[in-house]
Amino acid sequence: MGHMKNILYLLIIAFVMSPVTSVKAINAVASIKATSGDVRIQRLKRNIPGRRGLILNDRDVVITGFNARTTILFRDGSEIRLFQNSRFTIEKTEEMKGEQRGFINNFLLKAGSFWGKFTKNRQRTRISTPTATCGIKGTSVSFSEKDGKLDVSLSTGLIELYNEDEKLMLPAGKMIKGIERSGTFKEKIQDLPYRLVIAPDNRKIDIPTVGNTGKIDFTIQVTNVQSKQNVSRPVDLFFSLRSDKIIFPKTVRLNDRGYARVTATIKPFQKADYGNGKIEIEVLAEGEKAMDIGTGQTLLTFDVPKKHQKIIRIDAGSGQIN
Repeated sequence: MGHMKNILYLLIIAFVMSPVTSVKAINAVASIKATSGDVRIQRLKRNIPGRRGLILNDRDVVITGFNARTTILFRDGSEIRLFQNSRFTIEKTEEMKGEQRGFINNFLLKAGSFWGKFTKNRQRTRISTPTATCGIKGTSVSFSEKDGKLDVSLSTGLIELYNEDEKLMLPAGKMIKGIERSGTFKEKIQDLPYRLVIAPDNRKIDIPTVGNTGKIDFTIQVTNVQSKQNVSRPVDLFFSLRSDKIIFPKTVRLNDRGYARVTATIKPFQKADYGNGKIEIEVLAEGEKAMDIGTGQTLLTFDVPKKHQKIIRIDAGSGQIN
């Protein structure tokens, strides 16, 4: 009888302990910021419909169907916009402490395409594909992996690319089409021929009071980098910004002249929204067929009320910042 009691106690302990162990093994690293179309998450043996706000973990596989798109926001502030017919795996994300504080990300793009904006000085990212591997520090970059070939387009920053035979640093404003698993690809480097230009009517905005909204108008056009002239490219646009108080229309498309006028709504700010009085906005031409168009950037400013201004105090004796 005593022997049976001991077995029962062990079974109870195992039952109680096992859920705790599985919870600790989960590493929540990102969330879905926006989604449209058929987006699914493969998690172990489960298929989970992609939806706004869904938490993503290490080893999750994000799959987009035809004409589907999703935006993934990572803990370091980096953002990935995954396009149609893609298969993207969050292999592992690790937070580093101490002097090397930041995140180390390992991602796999098995097939498809995406655009990524990776936060400078807060992460080191490696993106693997069946064809080549890319090392990223802080940048705005697009990838397309299809039929054993990789296309890369770099708007800002610097990346390291390597396959079985070659390694090189790709600077901003360049693109490479048709990288293969082996062989040289440095002769395939070319200038990005086109770039988006986004210009607000007023760079300084007024923050509306509680219960009210404001607006700001933008002109957006795609231009030839060399001639500065407009180019006929009727493409869809995607807007990337940290603030959720500047709201762009869900669908914006350039017309046949490569031009658009857009009105964004400004919502009242809360204390955490003021920051340093600046909002950076980046606009992207969506999809793998628009990788020859570099992203456009602009900066909005606003007054920070005194009660929300951050005061930095430095001890005169020690020099310590309080």
